[in-house]
Parts: sequence; structure tokens; C-alpha cells
Amino acid sequence: MDWLAPVNTLIGAVIGVGSTLLADRFRWRRERQAQDRDSRRQAYAAFMGALSDVYSRLHETARATRPPEETSTAAHEIFTAAQLYPLRYELALIAPWDVMDPTNEAFWRARDLRDTVASGAGPDTPEFRTHVGAYLRATEKAQTAMRRDLGTPWPERDGG
Repeated sequence: MDWLAPVNTLIGAVIGVGSTLLADRFRWRRERQAQDRDSRRQAYAAFMGALSDVYSRLHETARATRPPEETSTAAHEIFTAAQLYPLRYELALIAPWDVMDPTNEAFWRARDLRDTVASGAGPDTPEFRTHVGAYLRATEKAQTAMRRDLGTPWPERDGG
């Protein structure tokens, strides 16, 4: 009995099915990674957008002439309305730690700026300028970490 032909057919079928399953697995993994990256990109953009909004509104509040209690209330309301806490918690669930560390730092610097504005410090005060500088440095580090995670690093700066 000639059994070599059916065995070769069976081996060919196993190889064909196996390679198809393997290719499907690789495609699924690639699509899943793309979806995960897109989710992180959206969460990063939402957080950085809210952080930027908080900064702009705090700066406006610091420039406004209001009674101290109104300034304090406004600064805290700005921070709460921006939903930074929930956005930060979302990032904590999906972002790697090398992104969360600078992201937390940026969040804390924004909170420090909020407290500075709430205390009545205006944009001309050294305390305000110090906190703005710390905030800007922290947000740049967070953006750099996010871009690195997404595979879109900043272009190299030449000399300055």
C-alpha cells in the first residue's frame, strides 16, 4: 500500500494550517499593540491638554485682580474642573512607569502652581516664576517620555 502520498498531504496540511495560525497570531499581536499605543496616545493627549488648560487658566487668574478668597477658590476650581486627577489615574493604568514618573512630577508642579496662585502670588513674584519654571521643565520631561513611549521622539536639538 502506498501511504507516502497521504502522509505528505497531511504534513503539508499541518504546515499550511500552522503557518496560517502563526501569521494570524502575529497580525493579532501587531494590531493589539497598535490599539494599545493609540489608547496611550489619546490618554497622553487628554492629560497634557488638561494640564495646559490648567496652566493657562491659573496664569489668567494670577493676573486678575480679585479678593484673595476669590483667587483661592478660583485656583482650586480650575484644577478640579480640568479633571487632572481622573486623567492621571487613567494614565496610571495604561502607561509604563518611565512615563508615569515624569507625568506625576508634572502633575505635582501644576498643583504647586495652583497653591501658589491660591496664596495670592501674582505673575511678577519670584515664587510664581519659580513654580512656572518648575512646571514647564516637568511638562517637557513628561512630553519627552510620552513621545519616547509612542515611538515619536523629539528631533535632536543642535546646540541650543
